[in-house]
Amino acid sequence: MGIEDDEPLDKLFPALIECFGVIICGYAAGRIGVITPQQSKGLATFVGTFSLPSLIFMSLATLDLSSVCWYFLLSILVSKAIVFTSVLLITLLVTRPVDPGKAGLYAIFCTQSNDFAIGFPIILSAYGKSHPEFVSYLYLLAPVSLVMLNPIGFVLMEIGKMKSRGGGTSYQLLKSTVTNIATNPVVFMTALGIAGNFIFRHNVPTALAGLLNVFGSAFTASALFLLGLHMVGKVQTLQGTALIVPGILITVKELMLPVVVREVTSLILHASSVNSSASTDMSNYGFLYGTLPAAPGVFVYATSYALDVDLIASAMVACTFLSAPLMFVSAKMVSVSNLSPTDFFPTLEKFDFDLSIAGLVACLWLLALFIGLGKFKKFPQRITLFLIISQMVGCIGILVGYIGVPNIGYIKYSLVTFGNFSSSLWAACLAVTMVLIESRNFAFLKKIQPAFIGLSWGIPLLFVARV
Repeated sequence: MGIEDDEPLDKLFPALIECFGVIICGYAAGRIGVITPQQSKGLATFVGTFSLPSLIFMSLATLDLSSVCWYFLLSILVSKAIVFTSVLLITLLVTRPVDPGKAGLYAIFCTQSNDFAIGFPIILSAYGKSHPEFVSYLYLLAPVSLVMLNPIGFVLMEIGKMKSRGGGTSYQLLKSTVTNIATNPVVFMTALGIAGNFIFRHNVPTALAGLLNVFGSAFTASALFLLGLHMVGKVQTLQGTALIVPGILITVKELMLPVVVREVTSLILHASSVNSSASTDMSNYGFLYGTLPAAPGVFVYATSYALDVDLIASAMVACTFLSAPLMFVSAKMVSVSNLSPTDFFPTLEKFDFDLSIAGLVACLWLLALFIGLGKFKKFPQRITLFLIISQMVGCIGILVGYIGVPNIGYIKYSLVTFGNFSSSLWAACLAVTMVLIESRNFAFLKKIQPAFIGLSWGIPLLFVARV
């Protein structure tokens, strides 16, 4: 597989910049008060009532269902069911007292992706030309969670709600669950779009198609901007021990789910009649799909049932922004694993270059914060500052190699080796420092600081000098 075959995933980086740039603009507009909460409600009504339903209907009504790989949809269902069940059972086992509502909510969070606001523009940019059917798959994948898995979570949340109120009837439980499913616009428009596909034979009349396309074309920017608006007021909750449970949920959603999706998809497609090339493409697509962040609808569920509202808000915000680098890194890992030996090293060097730029920007930002706020004066933070400096040296070493100056290879090797080696040592020293804080006083820590400097910077420097 050559570099030209990797073109879809090469488009992921600019697509991520576009998507998260619009999200940040929406957050900034809401933060400084350019758009009020009342105005954002109007935008939410437009997106949810007109733009998204139009987009779903047109995509499904014009889709050639005979070309759909139903084994792939089965793979996504099995993958999500595995993760959903695992989160559900583990939450029920570790939560005391047992809370079925939390178990259902956490399971939904880990399996329901933001398929449309973030997934649609990213998949469209990455696969719009090479595999246009992958974009349409999003509208078939969304009901996998909404119709088949989420009802289990709704039942558990209703049971938890009734338990806190002192009980309820089975009729109320059934009525609430059916209502939640039937009133969901995604579920309704999915059914209507498939019906329209048979009625119009995936050829929607020109007048109707023109009207719906106008509404649908406004979805991408509006949805991303609205997502940024919804994050206002939720970023402040991202601190301290309140991040422990969200961190676990995000790990499951962003790391465990993509791996499970890729492996299950690969197994099922290889066992079916799908050819090897299509199986690989769909496995990679499934992996990228799994890295999409959790849907904002989970926060709506948490608010409706009064379950860990602040926790889910923190998890949703963190998951959204962490998904960007994870999607980029994951996509590159997938593409590199499929390259031929001759294309492997050039692609790896390009990837290393991109990461070094991002790492250098992050290091400079952290240095400005540490120095500007005076954080480096405290001992534990000072160790972190030294770690940041070492990381920055390593990033500079990678970038120096692209200058094109004669005999630059030794300088690049020295900076990269020193930066990587010292970063590992400083990370170990930081761990030792955190342990000693609990058993020793700060006077003792200041005494051993020169030893840390000699170990973490002296040894790498001697190693590089000898080479």
